[in-house]
Amino acid sequence: MDVRQLRYFLAIARCGSFSRAALELNVAQPALSHHVANLEAELGVRLLDRSKRGVVATECGVALMGHAEIILRQMAHAMHDVQRRSDQPSGPVTIGLPSSLAIEMTLPLLKEIEARYPAIVPRIVENHSGYLADLLLNGQVDIAMLFDVEEPGLYELELVLTEPLMLVSSVSGPFAGRTSVAMDELLALPLITTTAQNGLRRLIENKAAERAIAATFRMELDSLQAIKRLVAGGYANSVLSWYAVREEAAAGSLHVAAITEPELWRDVSLARARDWPRSRAADVVWNICADLVRQLTTSDHLRGKVPGKSRLIRKPPQSGGKT
Repeated sequence: MDVRQLRYFLAIARCGSFSRAALELNVAQPALSHHVANLEAELGVRLLDRSKRGVVATECGVALMGHAEIILRQMAHAMHDVQRRSDQPSGPVTIGLPSSLAIEMTLPLLKEIEARYPAIVPRIVENHSGYLADLLLNGQVDIAMLFDVEEPGLYELELVLTEPLMLVSSVSGPFAGRTSVAMDELLALPLITTTAQNGLRRLIENKAAERAIAATFRMELDSLQAIKRLVAGGYANSVLSWYAVREEAAAGSLHVAAITEPELWRDVSLARARDWPRSRAADVVWNICADLVRQLTTSDHLRGKVPGKSRLIRKPPQSGGKT
């Protein structure tokens, strides 16, 4: 069993097809079949079930997929740990961005990385904060932006923004024209939020418990675009950050009001798992992300308080060039 066999097997299992994996890997399909057959013979088990509908990993195959992902990632980190001693950071960096932040950060982040460190190959994973936290711990993401981290001991963290959350409602709803809404009024509204796995739902529930009010959650969705469409259609209201709805508010398709008495805030932190090795490329991308948050807050693409001092638990090493 070698690295190439593991890489080929993993691609086939993920693609669900030898032909699609061959295109992705730029390898002839018969060669892929040959390598998988040798791997199955060596292990003495069937790894893939083949049918007219495609290829599916067996129970043994699923087990090998988990090990293969870790092995290949560790080998990549070993290579880049050696390369980090060079003058020019290089290699892949996987960055996790919550769906709302991805709207504002993805394009300028990719442009900045390309302009300053062309040998770095960035990959953006967009999802909700709770899911990204799991990907960090599993070693599938190098760094991520997370909201209100619940178990800070598992991560290295740098607080980059403390942001206010806002009521988002239909432009024809009862709050149209109002610039603010009290917390008690908010909690009396039918709300659409993300699922309980994500911090926003728990944050609202905690505020409701503090005030002995039962919040009304009309629906749970983990799709930001779907939430915004339902709110615009008057189905319910939501609580979101400014950058999640900045474009819709400017276009007049959604109404945004500040939450008061009390205000509702959450922390936005850069994070990475403590137990996974780091690359120099990931270190410099970390610094680019922190700088970008400050820039976007200054330009009102993001809103909130940018801390004056870093809360980084273990500071990334200094690298060549300004980072």
